[in-house]
Amino acid sequence: MIDGNDNISLSRRTLILSGAGIGIFGILSTRLYQLQVLRSEDYTALSENNRFNYNIIVPSRGRILDRSGNVLALNRQDYRVELIAEQVTDINLTLDKIAEVVVLSDPTRERIKKDVKKHAKFVPVLVEDHLSWEAFSALNIRAPEIPGVVPKVGEGRSYPYNGIFCHVLGEVGKAKPVDIENDKDPLLRQPTFRIGQSGVEKGAEPRLRGKAGRLKVEVNAVGRIVREWPEANNRSKAGEDVYLTIDAPLQEHAAEQFGEDSGGTVVIDVHTGEVRTLLSMPYYDGNRMVSGISREELALMNSDPKTPFNNKAVRGVYPPASTFKMTVMLAALETGQVNPKERVICTGHTKVGNKKFHCWRRRGHGPVDLMQSLQYSCDVYYYEMAHRIGIDTVHDVAIRLGLGQSYDLGIQTRASGLIPNREWKQKNRRDGWRLGDSLNAFIGQGYVLSTPLQLAVMTARLANGKKAIRPHVIIDENIPEFADMNFDPAHLDIVRESMRQVCMVPGGTAYRDFPLGPSGVDMAGKTGTGQVTGISASERATGVIRNQDKEWRFRDHSIFVGYAPFEAPRFAVGTIVEHGGSGSGRAADISRSILQKSLELDGLIVPRPVDEPAGGTL
Repeated sequence: MIDGNDNISLSRRTLILSGAGIGIFGILSTRLYQLQVLRSEDYTALSENNRFNYNIIVPSRGRILDRSGNVLALNRQDYRVELIAEQVTDINLTLDKIAEVVVLSDPTRERIKKDVKKHAKFVPVLVEDHLSWEAFSALNIRAPEIPGVVPKVGEGRSYPYNGIFCHVLGEVGKAKPVDIENDKDPLLRQPTFRIGQSGVEKGAEPRLRGKAGRLKVEVNAVGRIVREWPEANNRSKAGEDVYLTIDAPLQEHAAEQFGEDSGGTVVIDVHTGEVRTLLSMPYYDGNRMVSGISREELALMNSDPKTPFNNKAVRGVYPPASTFKMTVMLAALETGQVNPKERVICTGHTKVGNKKFHCWRRRGHGPVDLMQSLQYSCDVYYYEMAHRIGIDTVHDVAIRLGLGQSYDLGIQTRASGLIPNREWKQKNRRDGWRLGDSLNAFIGQGYVLSTPLQLAVMTARLANGKKAIRPHVIIDENIPEFADMNFDPAHLDIVRESMRQVCMVPGGTAYRDFPLGPSGVDMAGKTGTGQVTGISASERATGVIRNQDKEWRFRDHSIFVGYAPFEAPRFAVGTIVEHGGSGSGRAADISRSILQKSLELDGLIVPRPVDEPAGGTL
């Protein structure tokens, strides 16, 4: 029997339990409301993240073209083979079977095994790319017998002109750790993606690269792709095409003129600074660098005394020799230290103390005035100038003409050469400047160094006479307005006329008995012979050894600078043929032919008939 007290106790207990139940239900309801309503979007996103991944879509790289639209660098089909580890039972056996078709070096095998361990078993690992069509076809045929092997077609870089643009274009390659550290673009982490390593490929990398896209893929619990979900707004954007100022037919012609010789040449528009030709010889095939070059072949190229990897047109530094005499001539005129009609008697040498400084012509030139000093390239005349004007004056004029400074062409390669002065010698040699230093410098020897690019810039500035043009290779750059050089026009006229006489008047060191083109266009220029080894007193007594009788690396450099047409200058050229001998020989002939071709291509002269004899004398 339950009495009243028991009823009260039961009711209280029931009330407490009911209240607790209602409270728990309220808490659960509130939490359920939070999860299903308030935070539904968050959990939906998490669910989506577990269900979907985004793969990087690599964009097509922009092309590189010359000024007329000739393609210098493009993308081609790249045949490669990948490996899916989960389908492979014995990786060594699989690699052996692949090696029956494609050569796999020991380092390549080790790299593949490391990549397999690093990634999930279902993620494809690159085995080899840049396969030949024959190898790719063979792998496709044998793929059913080699589980896990997946032949694929992608994109690779190709250079249609093989090597003649290699020093301008550079090449592409895998991103280095430092590249990935400095550039957070996820593309750099893609195993098949390539970035510019040198040349325009590197200088114009932001424009050429393009923008990565994303491919939405549905994955299962272990990350395997189940389905693709293409989205239009996530497509990749191809890189921009980049146009160069270079003229491909002119570059080809310049390479033909060089033949087997080593050196560099640069052709510049004297008014705009556009570089029409930038050639370094010998060249290498950029396609071989992209597709993979063997260590043996690379070592052979690195040991080549003609250094094919060195961009001699921009980075090769040489004594400018007698091509520097225009700078000295202009400095002497600007300071009023010379009368153009005054004659200096050249006996074949000048004596300073107990030392003789020789003219290249052993018996001397006799009396020569300013213009004749350049026409005949009389060294003694410039030794006399060294007594009258200081090196600092010549240094300042040389800098205004573009020597002694580097130029950013957007190809990630440059050199400043050297135009010395008193301050430079004190700082770098811990010694004062001496008269003998000036005598050597005033004929472009001694400490003076320059590149073919700088010599072309100097000549272009002399030719236009007003603007300090700066060279550029990439079109559509923001080119600043060129500064005025502020030289006396009358002095520049004297220098230019002297250069014309070098090429067009008998006795000039670059004289030929025919003008440019059948219409008879005059050119102007200057030869130079850059000494590689000094001439001893005993050698002078017994007879100077001819360049052709010396070992190649001990021969003098052949140098020439010039511009044309003389009356209305358009193009300037700077050419150095390494160990090519006298400047009146190889460098002058190559430059003359290049200038003529540049005028033909621009329609300024008609081509010389093929069967017309070249003629000419030294």
